[in-house]
Amino acid sequence: MSHEAGSSLSVSIATFGCKLNQSESEAILAQFRGAGYRIVDDAAEADVFIVNTCAVTAAAERKARTMLRSRRRNPRALVMAVGCMAERSPQELSRMEQVHVVLGNDEKNRILDYVVLQRAETATSVRIGGIHQLERMDISHPAAGLRGRTRAFLKIQDGCSQHCTYCIVPHVRGRGRSLPLDVVTEHTRQLAGEGFAEVVLTGVALGTYGRDLGLTDGLARVLEAVQSIPGLRRLRLGSVEPWVVSDRLLQVMADSDVICPHLHLPFQCADDPLLRRMGRPYSVRDIERILNRAMTLRGDWGFGSDIIVGFPGESPGSFTATRRFLSESPISYLHVFPFSVRPGTPASRLPDTVAPSEVRARVKDMKALDSQLRLRFRKRHLGTLQPVLFESRRSDTLLAGHTANYLDVYSDAPDTLAGRIHPVKITALHSNGVVGTLT
Repeated sequence: MSHEAGSSLSVSIATFGCKLNQSESEAILAQFRGAGYRIVDDAAEADVFIVNTCAVTAAAERKARTMLRSRRRNPRALVMAVGCMAERSPQELSRMEQVHVVLGNDEKNRILDYVVLQRAETATSVRIGGIHQLERMDISHPAAGLRGRTRAFLKIQDGCSQHCTYCIVPHVRGRGRSLPLDVVTEHTRQLAGEGFAEVVLTGVALGTYGRDLGLTDGLARVLEAVQSIPGLRRLRLGSVEPWVVSDRLLQVMADSDVICPHLHLPFQCADDPLLRRMGRPYSVRDIERILNRAMTLRGDWGFGSDIIVGFPGESPGSFTATRRFLSESPISYLHVFPFSVRPGTPASRLPDTVAPSEVRARVKDMKALDSQLRLRFRKRHLGTLQPVLFESRRSDTLLAGHTANYLDVYSDAPDTLAGRIHPVKITALHSNGVVGTLT
């Protein structure tokens, strides 16, 4: 379908959820830019307003509804609800008077077609398209024409076949599926050629990359294949499931000057009975093995983790065990989530629920631990010399950047350093990271 000329039209997008959604939002914006649309940050200026939704928690869905109803957008804009919440609750979204189009995840790469259709018709009904058609991977280049040249997100995997008891993702993203290895290599080569300083490989279940293609240790094979691409300065992994972190993967990462020594491991808790209830196929001992093996290979890792608090059956003892494990581990930051009941999942029917007041208290406690871990990680870098990739954003007057192991750094540096890697001496703590001096 040909697209209408968009030279006089503008588009804005609001993104909720994971890095994969961020990647897909950038790919959506690239479609619109290619069709001549202006990309605007202010929704009040947009002729097309897109909300890329998340359904992992009830809070994420609530935020998406609030954004769709927002009075701070152009009241005449074409409003589109896309993504995981659109997969899970298309009829609910279609009943919102502010929403004109509802699209599932598989239709994000055809979003312009729906804009053309909706603008061409006078009907007032909501158009719903592409729900539960999650059977393929989009192989089109995802990043041409994106804003900035610092970091690009490259989706190499989608869907999940694990079916953890609390998770709605397999229902809204479909089965696990992967981009062919040669396509991943070509996309990475293009991104490096376009000047991106850092490429982040993302996926719903990134560590399972290649299983549907018959590859063994597929993620390690991807890293081996792309790390030597000319012009590629940094290669980072998104969230990787603990049960697929192999010795080979750790070795490939540790031996490379291009692959970032950073792993985000969503192990959710550190209590074996609770892990079994969650349907997570690993033990606390397995997590210890990964962390110990990684630190044996090199000592400058940055580790993050997702933690669910208040899962049914989480006793005070199991919560304490998780907290103790984290405080004694090399984990450098946490993403803390209160357990959110997702209708239709096995966890929604589990007994031994935790009282809401207790969940709130435990979340507060776990977030306090997160602050302690972040501070410990920052202090570890004081006095060291770090290569920092600078970005285009500032905190007050200081230019922001990040190290390979994912430490935020702020320096008195010129805007011309944005998108470049420059050595920095870490001299002091900052409220959001550390302060460094250019060397």
